[in-house]
Amino acid sequence: MKTIFNSLIIIAAFSINLIAQETPADLKTPKIIKELPLLGDTINQSADEDTSVVRIGNEEIQVIDHDGDTDYNWCSHKHSKKRSGKFDGHWEGVEFGFNGFSMYNGNDFMSLNQGKSMEFDLNFYELNIGLYKSYIGLVSGMGLSFNSYRFENPYTLKRENDLTMAVPLTYDDLSKTKLAVSYLQVPLLVEFQIPVNHHEGRVYVNAGVIGGVKIGSHTKVKHGDTKDKDHDGFNINSFKYAATARVGYKNMGLFATYSLTPLFESGKGPDLTPFTIGISFLSKK
Repeated sequence: MKTIFNSLIIIAAFSINLIAQETPADLKTPKIIKELPLLGDTINQSADEDTSVVRIGNEEIQVIDHDGDTDYNWCSHKHSKKRSGKFDGHWEGVEFGFNGFSMYNGNDFMSLNQGKSMEFDLNFYELNIGLYKSYIGLVSGMGLSFNSYRFENPYTLKRENDLTMAVPLTYDDLSKTKLAVSYLQVPLLVEFQIPVNHHEGRVYVNAGVIGGVKIGSHTKVKHGDTKDKDHDGFNINSFKYAATARVGYKNMGLFATYSLTPLFESGKGPDLTPFTIGISFLSKK
């Protein structure tokens, strides 16, 4: 009966607190009570002394009977967040990077302004397969990659007789000339996670390959107020395969990608191999 009475008092106290949003100043602070963690909205009776505890969300009320008096203590209670134990990899999110070419072979018309040759990736789906607890696993998924190769010299590209060739530009007011290529891509990565900072976060390292299929390409030339676009395949390889490595902490990281296939089909365009270095912002809780 006493427990029921105390519980009614607790519920009444909780209602008053919600309205007034303050704790009465004359409440006493009880000594520390050892109890097991409870989930949800609960009422618990202590075995050590006549004490009732009610927990509603993050709020907790303790009703303590001792020496013929009854004390009430209101306090906030935050549950510690624990990992579910499942492996949670790092792929989904957005990425920004700088593009470049290796194996250049003196093709001056393909020289890049690397400060303005950018890659934007939207990785919209992630699939995780745990291999060892929550520390090692495989990561896959899907994403979109938008690549801009900003030319440093006044040239653009054109396909003639099944060959991709340079076209010089003679505009006095030329302000931009570039090649844009977009891909739908799928990664296969092996990831390792290392707990740091008393398990408050994890450093992750992953590496693997990314496969991509080209979904579009075009050149863009801007001179004055005019923008000329040429949507063409330009003999760019329809499929690409790239090696990648990534390292980061929580929801931020760095990545590097090096293509294992040339940008253009063999014998139909310049012999160029793309690479990208950038930063990742991941969708992690």
